[in-house]
Amino acid sequence: MNMRPNPIHRTARSRAVLVATAALLAACSTDDTVTDSTINLYTVSREDLPINVKEGGELVAVNEVEVKSQIEGSSTILWLIPEGTQVKKGDKLVELDVTQQIEKHRNQEIAVEKARNALEQARNAQEILEKELQANLNTAESKRQIAAMELQKLLGAKDGSGSEGKNADMVQRLEELVNPKPPAENETKAKPTPATGGADNMRLVAEVHPQNYAGLIPKVKELLTIEGDDGDPLQRDMGEMANKILQQVDQIRLAMADLKVKEDTAVYSRRLYAKEFITRNELERDELAYQSQASKVTIAWNDLELLINYTLQKDKIEMRQNLENAELDVARVKAKNDAERKNSQFDVEAKQKEFEVACEQLATLKKQIDNAVLYAPSSGLVVYSKVSRGRGDSEPVEEGTTVRERQTIILLPDNSKLECKIQVQEAMVSKVRRGMPALISAEVRPNEVLTGHVTYVAPVADSASRWSGNDKKVYTTKVLLDGINHDESLKAGMKASATITVDTIENVLTVPIQAVRRDRAVNYVWKHTEQGPVPVPIEIGANNQEKVEVKSGVAEGDQIYRTPPGGQADPKFPQPEAPEGAPDTAAAATAAVASSHDGDSVTSGSRPSSGGGRRAGMLMYRKRLAEMTPAELGEVREAIQSASGFIDMIRQRSPERADAIEASYAKIESALDSGNLPAAQAEIDKMRATMRRRGGSRRGGE
Repeated sequence: MNMRPNPIHRTARSRAVLVATAALLAACSTDDTVTDSTINLYTVSREDLPINVKEGGELVAVNEVEVKSQIEGSSTILWLIPEGTQVKKGDKLVELDVTQQIEKHRNQEIAVEKARNALEQARNAQEILEKELQANLNTAESKRQIAAMELQKLLGAKDGSGSEGKNADMVQRLEELVNPKPPAENETKAKPTPATGGADNMRLVAEVHPQNYAGLIPKVKELLTIEGDDGDPLQRDMGEMANKILQQVDQIRLAMADLKVKEDTAVYSRRLYAKEFITRNELERDELAYQSQASKVTIAWNDLELLINYTLQKDKIEMRQNLENAELDVARVKAKNDAERKNSQFDVEAKQKEFEVACEQLATLKKQIDNAVLYAPSSGLVVYSKVSRGRGDSEPVEEGTTVRERQTIILLPDNSKLECKIQVQEAMVSKVRRGMPALISAEVRPNEVLTGHVTYVAPVADSASRWSGNDKKVYTTKVLLDGINHDESLKAGMKASATITVDTIENVLTVPIQAVRRDRAVNYVWKHTEQGPVPVPIEIGANNQEKVEVKSGVAEGDQIYRTPPGGQADPKFPQPEAPEGAPDTAAAATAAVASSHDGDSVTSGSRPSSGGGRRAGMLMYRKRLAEMTPAELGEVREAIQSASGFIDMIRQRSPERADAIEASYAKIESALDSGNLPAAQAEIDKMRATMRRRGGSRRGGE
């Protein structure tokens, strides 16, 4: 089936061709009934009016293999297989320039060796450090063990075995020394009483009495006690502390025993002196020896007291402090070892990472060099990809083209399943939905129409449309062709167009869109009657690119002229009353001059190429809505829908004004959608009055 051309895009030249063709047919016909007028006639009939979206595009493969550049950065194509070549898997497709990568590969090999040497040095340093750390810890542990042994040596071993003496034995002997047993009765009676000096003798003995030092016993027990030790300190083996105390106890015992001897000697000498058996010098000698020995006993007791209260106490404090310091030193060495060990391990791991990264970079460079020649991953037809050059421009690759990493160079499409890729205008994209039926026409098959359905509608506008010189935005849409392209006569990249049916108005009267003419606000057609051509006003409804719905004015079976009949003057119809707030003549004339619009026919002008707020303003201000054709009303609606860029520009200077314009546009669009032209025109006139007031206030201020 032949795809009919879009009547909206017909020009005066196409109409002239149509008229010339009709004249030629009339001249060549031998049948008198076949005339120019009959060819130009169209019979009004009822039919379903499809509302279509038709856009041109190209065929693309649903499944295709992309051959991309794997070279880091950018590279130049040295050799490229001719486009359209049928290749098999493994065939050479592209050769890229990798001179820089080869040089980098050589330098990277040196970097890998340096990283390997650094890693080995770090590992050796870690082994040496580990031995040093272990030696430091062993030294600290030994010092702690020695300090603990010194303290144990002083106080005695806990739960010791093999030793006959305990601390309890030492304390018992001390107690026996401090609290001696009273002498036996017979010893007391046998003791002679000195004839003279008895009172002095008792005084001397009292000065060195052991009970004066009874307070040393609890102090010794306190010395033997260790804080935090639950055991009985008296059950420890005797250590240096007990030995020193016992040595001093023995000295005291000997001194006291010698004192007893010298005491008895002095007493006996006094008795002999009283009987004049010895001289006084001999008596004084014995008494002096007694007094000297008494002093020695006192000194011995004082030495024991000093030993217990100071010397042993100092030794205990020093040894306990030495042990605590040794334990702290062990903890310090362990913490320091852990820190240095972690630093060493971190250094080794960092060198390991550097070595791995260097190896990965070397492998990447080698892979890139190996990928300098690209081979076909599968069989297929070679299709060149396009390289974007910015601002929406693109061109196919060729030898000498610079491509980026991961950029597609060649496509190997699977032509058995194709889809048509088109760009839908922003004004119509909201009407297109997935699953809608579509007709596809390929230029290679101009007389064949293929069926398909919409599979994808882009949620955002195509980025390339941002660089266009107008406010129009287009949305990429894909239409999947039904069936399988077994003979592969259709190929990816071929030009094609898709017509998507977005709605269908059932059972309505339709006429060709080029047959509808306009006298200001009145639409009309030329009707064929027995009396000749007659202009008839009509009320129109929806339209597509070929036909328009007629709500009233003609009936089914009426014949109308496709183009105005020759020799007829343009009719003048009574115009409807204009709504309040009509624009002034000067402003309308200015808008008409600015728009440079000519022609009365629906097909007399082409669709504007630019959208946005300014285009919407010119379309709305150049004539009243009631005077516009359906196609022109569609242009107004499309221009309003594409005015987002214009509103954004206004919002940068005045957000309030932008909001007001946006709200007015929404009201106009809503009124147009509902067919309420007076309401839409009233909103337009309101906008014009506001703009005039703003312009007048600015001029007054100047």
